Amino acid sequence: MKAHSGNLGNFFMTLLLLLIGVGLIYGSFINAEIGQHIANALQVPAIAAGLGAILILSVVLRWIGGCRRHKEAFINFDSDDGSVGISVRAICDFIERIGKEFSAIKHIDSKIIKGKGHIDISLGVKVVSGNKIPELSHVLQQRVRESVRESLGLDEIRNITIKVQEIVGEPSKHVADDALLSEE
Repeated sequence: MKAHSGNLGNFFMTLLLLLIGVGLIYGSFINAEIGQHIANALQVPAIAAGLGAILILSVVLRWIGGCRRHKEAFINFDSDDGSVGISVRAICDFIERIGKEFSAIKHIDSKIIKGKGHIDISLGVKVVSGNKIPELSHVLQQRVRESVRESLGLDEIRNITIKVQEIVGEPSKHVADDALLSEE
């Protein structure tokens, strides 16, 4: 319930700041009469101090909200002797180490999407130029699925999605030579 009230407070504070900003811009550029009313109101010390307090309070609340630790997510599964939970971050680190086994992959980022009774894995990769992406993707998907099942005990992997974010480097010499031979 606490998080809900914090979100509601953030919503109202954001809405209030938005209204103040719209009023100031509207009064400055569109309707000078309203702008003059706002300027007159800001000359009243109580109104100016109240507005300043609202602005300072909103900044402080945003800082506090940003500094709060987010509850770390875990993937839980039952074992013969009880329940086991593995943090999503630990699973991502494990998958990223698997990606480093492939010389064709320059960089890999992983994301775990928890569903009801399953997980989906999304991999963002940077591939070294000259590699066959469909074959590399297939082998990487199989390797990740098998390793996560065997080493971490997570059987319910629904999808492993690979997104090639970038193709880096120059093709290796043997790849360029193969291309020249096939053109002749």
